This record gives sequence, structure tokens and C-alpha cells, in this order.
Amino acid sequence: MKFNGDKKYLWWGLTIFLVASGIILFYYFIFHITNVITLVKSFFQIIMPIVDGFVLAYLLTPAVNFLENKVIYEIFGKKIFSPKAKRKVRFLTVLVTMIIFVFFVYEFFKLVIPEIAVSVAKIDEAFPDYVSNLERWVNKLLSNNPDIEKTATNLLNDYSEEIDSWLETNVMPQIKDLLKALTTGVFSVIKSVWNFVIGFIISVYLLCGKENFMGQAKKLIYALFKRDTANAFIHNIRFTHKTFIGFFLGKIVDSIIIGFLCFMLTKLIGTPYPVLISVVIGVTNIIPFFGPYIGAIPCAFLVLMVDPIQFIYFVIMIVLLQQFDGNILGPKILGDSTGLSGFWVIFSITLFGGLFGIVGMLVGVPVFAVIFASIKAMVKSRLEVKGIDGNTDKFINVDYINEDNEFIKIEKKDVDGIVSKKKFKLPFKFKK
Repeated sequence: MKFNGDKKYLWWGLTIFLVASGIILFYYFIFHITNVITLVKSFFQIIMPIVDGFVLAYLLTPAVNFLENKVIYEIFGKKIFSPKAKRKVRFLTVLVTMIIFVFFVYEFFKLVIPEIAVSVAKIDEAFPDYVSNLERWVNKLLSNNPDIEKTATNLLNDYSEEIDSWLETNVMPQIKDLLKALTTGVFSVIKSVWNFVIGFIISVYLLCGKENFMGQAKKLIYALFKRDTANAFIHNIRFTHKTFIGFFLGKIVDSIIIGFLCFMLTKLIGTPYPVLISVVIGVTNIIPFFGPYIGAIPCAFLVLMVDPIQFIYFVIMIVLLQQFDGNILGPKILGDSTGLSGFWVIFSITLFGGLFGIVGMLVGVPVFAVIFASIKAMVKSRLEVKGIDGNTDKFINVDYINEDNEFIKIEKKDVDGIVSKKKFKLPFKFKK
């Protein structure tokens, strides 16, 4: 039998069904948030090898492009290669890139990990002596300065109970949790290595067929959105890629140089455990702004326990090294890859670091750079529609924009009372 009923009832029924489904899902999300979080974590654990593969392929894409375009095609010419030969060239460049990557990773772990293991073993063995050295140095400092000793004694007497309570309720449970994590950490390492191996294989496929995957993604975008929307979306994705790849590659190169310079300087001034300290300084330097301090503070404390005099040399060296990185090396390598001022860099690191931890601190700057650029583009577009000049300098001292879109400053003495936006009139006649 043919159904000739009014279609509006069908749409009303569908709308009611979707609304009811949304309410049920919202209720479940609010009152079963723990199950939702567990489900999300399980999902990310499953797809982590794919994520590793995408990240690795993304970071190695510039190397593949360089070998392919700047080496092979630059020497032999691109026109002489047939499509089949180009696929072979791509496979060759991916293979060479992966071999170089594995070689550098292997050499890094071969040289650094044994040194770090030896350093950690020495620290563990000599830790009681380091504590004794620190105690002797503190006692000597206090005996030579009676005022400081009196102040320190009073503080300890006033806050001894609070310190004991803090140690029992906070420090000791965390130490137990840390020891528990270390005992089960082997399985996590094995799982991470397995995920990386699977991700490595996935990255090879992604690099070999990156143009094809890119074409499929663009085809899907143009199929789903209008032409202008799709054009803008693809352009914004390219801008995002440019911001991310420029920032991350520049930061990695910058951190490698800083770690190498730190190693040479620590060897020169005789700082203990130079390899361990240089690795910590280099790795934490990837985090913008706060990274150098995150790495320098525990290293400085370690040096202080071993040799208080070396601690002074180390602090001076770190300050000079970070000044060199922040004012000379960093700007030369990174340039203006994000387009953010110092305030917005600190803001983005603080915001995303508070929300997502270390990962947020790593990606916060480029993510916020994209958000900032999007807002900037939207503001510019809205001002152009209204016929207003978007030059920021003109807005600094503006108090009034007239019908001809002219920027006018009102003297402080002429500002009087509250006015209505519908009937806004200047308290004086403006003469051009």
C-alpha cells in the first residue's frame, strides 16, 4: 500500500527521536562520566599505534620531501621519471629516511642510555654521602651566619608538625606509588615499544602513499562542503601544517643544539654527571619558556648535593645558555613561526599545560597560534565588511569612529556622563 501521509509528521517524529536520544546520551554522560572516560582511554590505547604512525610520518615528511625533490629530482630532473619510476623513487627515499632515522635513534640510545644508567647507579650508591655533604654545607653556612641560623631554627620549630604531616600524608604515599609504578613499568615499556614498531610500519605506508591519502581527504572535503567552504578549510589546514611543522622541527633542532652545548660546557667546568644533565636540559628545552626551568631545577639540586661550588658555576652556565638560546639561537632557528608575542606564548603554555599536562605544554603554542590566527582573520573580515581599517595602531588611541570611518580621539576633558549607543553624539562638533 502506498503511503500518502504528510511528510511533516515523519520529520517531527524523527526530530523527537533525535532529541530524546540526545537527552538520554547527555544523561548517561553526566551520571556515568567514569565509564565514558574509561571507554575513551580504551579507545585511545587501541589506536595508539596508528597515532604513533601518523606522528612519525608527519615529522619525517620534510626529510622525505628533501631527499626526493632537492636531491634526486634536482640532480636527475623530474621529467625523465615515469609514474612507475616515481613510485620507486618514493620508496627509495622513504627507505633511506627510515634507515637514517633508525641509525640516529640507535646511536643516541647506544651512547646516552649506558651513561645515564651509570650516572643513576652512582647517584643511588652515593646518595647518603651527597646528603651528608649538603648537611655539612648547610651547617657551616648557618654557623657562619647566626642570624640565618636563628631564623631557620624558628621556622623549623614553628612548622615542624606541618612538615611531618606533609611528609606522612603526601610524600610517603607518592614514593610508594612511584615504586609501584617502577615495578610494573617494564610491561609499559614493552607495550610502548610494540606500539612504536606497529606505528613505524604504518608510517612507511603513509609516507609511500601520502599524495594519494591527501587526495582522498581533499575529495571527501569537497564532497561534504560547499566549494568556498572547502577552499577555505584546505587553506587553513595548510596554514596549520606550516605552523606545526615549522615550530616542532625548529624546536627539536634547537633543543639538540642546546643539549650538545650544555654537554660541552658541563665537561669544561667540571659539572658532575654531564651526560645525564645535558639530556635532561635538551629534552625539557622542547617545552617553550618553562622547559629550561623544568629541566634546570632538578639538575641544579643534584649538583648542589654533590658540590655546592659547582652548583654556583652550573647556575651561571644555565642562565647564560638560556639567554643565548632565547635571544640568539631560538629566534634564528624558529624565526616567527608562530606569530605570537611573548605574552601569548606564556598564556598558551599555561592554559594548555594546565588542561593537558606535558603534552599540552608541547602543543599549546602552535595550537594557540592557529586559534589566534583564526580570530585575527575573522576580525579582519568583519571590519572589512564594515569598511573599517584593520590596522591595530589606529585603534590604540581611538575613542570614536564617525560615519566616514575616520578614527577620532576625544580629549579627556570632553568625556562626560554615560551615553546611549542608539543616540550617540559627540559632546562637541568635529571639524575635519
